[in-house]
Amino acid sequence: MSFSHFAAYVKTALEELYGRLRPVIDRLVEKVPPEKRRLVLTASIGGFCAVFVLLLAGTSLLTKGGDKGREGAAPPVQQGVIPPDDLFLPDEPDFIPGILLEREQRAQWTADDAAPLWQDPLRNGEEPWRDRIERAIDEIMESVP
Repeated sequence: MSFSHFAAYVKTALEELYGRLRPVIDRLVEKVPPEKRRLVLTASIGGFCAVFVLLLAGTSLLTKGGDKGREGAAPPVQQGVIPPDDLFLPDEPDFIPGILLEREQRAQWTADDAAPLWQDPLRNGEEPWRDRIERAIDEIMESVP
């Protein structure tokens, strides 16, 4: 297709689009006050141009910016075959300490092993504990009607 054919095709397509949009545009223009029509028209054209430029930039990035031009890019993939690197996450660095789920039980404990964990209730004699327990029981029994 030559450029003149393409230009003619685009011209007829734009004329057809304008013919379809003309009634809608006329109704919208009637609703806008005359003093604001220039502002609305300028904003509309600017917005259309911005969207058009974004579409052109997006399509050019999609067509040109693939992995073809970059160095170190992955080799082309056969259709239907997914590389394993895309499916699985890489291993995390080993910075977390291991967890000890259980430990081996000791067969015997010595008195030195148990000393930090044990408080002898009779160390100061039996009477302070016995007196404290008896007072607590007496208070409970006296509070009951």
